[in-house]
Amino acid sequence: MSTEPNLINSNKKPLALFEEWFEEAKKTEINDPNAMNLATISSNGKPSSRIVLLKSFDKNGFIFYSNSNSKKGKAIKENKSVALNFHWKSLQRQIRIEGNVSLISSKQADDYYNTRPLGSRIGAWASLQSEELDDRSTLKKRVNDFEIKFKSKNIPRPSHWNGYIVKPELIEFWQEMPFRLHDRVEYKKVSENWVVRKLFP
Repeated sequence: MSTEPNLINSNKKPLALFEEWFEEAKKTEINDPNAMNLATISSNGKPSSRIVLLKSFDKNGFIFYSNSNSKKGKAIKENKSVALNFHWKSLQRQIRIEGNVSLISSKQADDYYNTRPLGSRIGAWASLQSEELDDRSTLKKRVNDFEIKFKSKNIPRPSHWNGYIVKPELIEFWQEMPFRLHDRVEYKKVSENWVVRKLFP
């Protein structure tokens, strides 16, 4: 008979607990343990979501990078409220995060951009993200054109390619349990302090 998973340690601070779970996910998830669902709201109030990659995190928030001219970039410009969701199936865990998003500094974005593979840096220039593409050959031509343009040169970060930080206001940890009696712990920011409570499954 399988044993019941451990209950969530709600005595830990949320960032420490996130780091602990994230490190475990790195060992068990086959692909991209840093993959997270990013949900945004458009100017007309319609939600949209997609998977992006968490690139770093600290006490200030969770950082990802994207084209600011994309659908998500335009939504973020209109509405700073976003939600993140990590789902680690191998661990039977989820983490939900709600908060406000803002741009990181240009220097920080430059520093990360310069660590990316050559193809990814070219791709940031070549892709008109979220715009209609008539044929794959058009994208390939744009890639080739920028490869020629930046041949033997440093490739600067495009002004439309930026880093974003989500400053959390709510973090919920979810652990799957038998019979769908899941263990849920919510941390909510109140006057710069985290208030913790258990939730019914």
